[in-house]
Amino acid sequence: MQYEELIVELCDVIKESENNALAIYNNLEVINDKVNSLSILDHEKEKINSKVSESLGLLQHQDLYRQKIERVVNFVCEHNNIDKTQYGFAPSAKNIDSLDEIIDEDELEALIKQMQS
Repeated sequence: MQYEELIVELCDVIKESENNALAIYNNLEVINDKVNSLSILDHEKEKINSKVSESLGLLQHQDLYRQKIERVVNFVCEHNNIDKTQYGFAPSAKNIDSLDEIIDEDELEALIKQMQS
């Protein structure tokens, strides 16, 4: 298998993962809204909301794996002189602790403010 074929396959996995993650997130939001509007005991709502929250955590964990795949694709492209723009692929997410891709303080502060709103 050539690098280009590998990149195409990995990009397909990434795009499918992103689409599935969005659908799962939207479904969980609908479930959460429906549960909160039901006339059931509060502790039952809390149990369901807890499961929804756990599922969102797992979804976030899955997204970390997707980001790792993105980094592999970017690494392969960069080290083999492959134009990654032809795959319609976004650049890798920046790591907070990576020596190569350190987020500066302004970016980190903006990210934190965005998450708090």
